[in-house]
Amino acid sequence: MNYQGTFPNVFNSHLALIALAGLVFLASFSAKSEEIKVVTEYLPPYQIKLEDGSLGGYATEVISELFRITGDIPDIHILPWARAYGIARREPNILVYSIAHTKVRDPLFHWVGPLKYERFYFWGLKSKITKEYESLDSIKGMLIASINENNTEQYLIENGFKNIYKVVKGEQRLLMLEKQRIDIILSNELILKSLSHSIDYDFSKLKKLQEAKGLQSNLSIAFGFNTEPKLIERFQAAYAELVTSGKLREIKHKWSIVDES
Repeated sequence: MNYQGTFPNVFNSHLALIALAGLVFLASFSAKSEEIKVVTEYLPPYQIKLEDGSLGGYATEVISELFRITGDIPDIHILPWARAYGIARREPNILVYSIAHTKVRDPLFHWVGPLKYERFYFWGLKSKITKEYESLDSIKGMLIASINENNTEQYLIENGFKNIYKVVKGEQRLLMLEKQRIDIILSNELILKSLSHSIDYDFSKLKKLQEAKGLQSNLSIAFGFNTEPKLIERFQAAYAELVTSGKLREIKHKWSIVDES
């Protein structure tokens, strides 16, 4: 599914300098707007499917504002995450959101700016969790599901988890957990609550086991590695303007988005 051209209605001194320089930079390109391919996935509350079938959500509204500032035209493709990630890696001039800015991914993309700082936790069913699991080693033998090419999958592999079921959609993990096909899942709390709500699942059935240390990161907006420098600079300047103008804070407030300390 893709949306072209329109969206629904939807830190400091360094950034201020970028924004100031960016106003001049953006003005110089005002007559040179481009159609830009954007890849994303459904990931509530960041990217959600609205009742009319259009794309909405907190991150989508931020993207909409960036394109309003740059004057460019978005060509949005909603795909399974593995496909979106692969396209952003391979093809030139691709914008991708929302993508975790991890150490592994840092040199693979050009980063426009963060959307939200996130922490991740292991979760299980309250009815099945009968003891405390205080170390990572204590849960490595459990069956766990993860989204293909997701940052959580990369974390599990790096930390020696062997019993990993790969899925395409985040809600599949909840359904597998409920049916006891897996023992635990790894997710951010806000995303898990939003996914639970989207499929009418009772979030209170879940219990937090422990934090996934080292997985915390900024959920961000990025361009693929093979992107023209002028495009990267234009959107980085637009992002800086969003921050310094207070518009990003306003959008966060609208969607009740709070960074996790």
